[in-house]
Amino acid sequence: MNDFILPPQENRAKLWREPSLFNTEFLRATYPTHTFPQHSHDEYALGFIERGAQMFSEGQRERTVMPAGTICVINPGQFHEGGPATVGGWDYRMIYLPRSALAIILGIEGALPESALPYFNDPVIDDPALVRVMRAAHSCSESPDVSWLEKSTRLTLALRQLASRHGQGERPGFLPGAASGAVTRAREYIDSCIEANPTLDEIATAAGLSSFHLLRQFKLAVGLPPHAYLMQRRVDQARRLLLKGHPLREVAIRVGYADQAHFSREFRRFYGVSPSTIR
Repeated sequence: MNDFILPPQENRAKLWREPSLFNTEFLRATYPTHTFPQHSHDEYALGFIERGAQMFSEGQRERTVMPAGTICVINPGQFHEGGPATVGGWDYRMIYLPRSALAIILGIEGALPESALPYFNDPVIDDPALVRVMRAAHSCSESPDVSWLEKSTRLTLALRQLASRHGQGERPGFLPGAASGAVTRAREYIDSCIEANPTLDEIATAAGLSSFHLLRQFKLAVGLPPHAYLMQRRVDQARRLLLKGHPLREVAIRVGYADQAHFSREFRRFYGVSPSTIR
């Protein structure tokens, strides 16, 4: 497990990964002041607010307040941002679940078309009974004294209830990330060289588009311009490497930052805490 340790009045969090639970990541955090930039997750982001309230906005929707006692659900690929909705911010617990893991838990066999997986229309869910089930699953994942059987059982119960009660939403006709072939090539090119500093012209050439058309199509399909997408991929990869125990200086270099201070600022912008505190 990895702890972020900061003074109580500051943003603080604890992030850990359970390899025995499909490499699911768990987060417990207090964010009195942190504001998240526009970003998305490759995984389902599922959790609940324990104290205070979070301000949340997704896509073109109006801002929504997530108060204490509510469940927050973000589908893979949905771009969103958030920050404190009250003085003192909010505490929450989150589960970052790979799509393949949810398919196994729900008993979905074979290939994984998006239509086979749950879709949650509402990012804020009021279901106190389910919050209790999710809290039990999250809390036991943190304890070294709880058996793998109990951890997996509680997580399975929580996710199956969440999917059956609230995951029958109708998918919109177009989602950010539903990209054309050209944009897919651009994303793959960026993903292949996050340690470098690719130029817009280089990305456009890989995509087979002009720079102007790349900017327009990439933002429409992905939800972010190419440079912001690169920043997110860098900090995502950095988080994974840090969780595996790689040294901070090595991680900074491997994700394209010669200046460790610059890397730390970017990491803090996305996660609210310094990367050094994940050690």
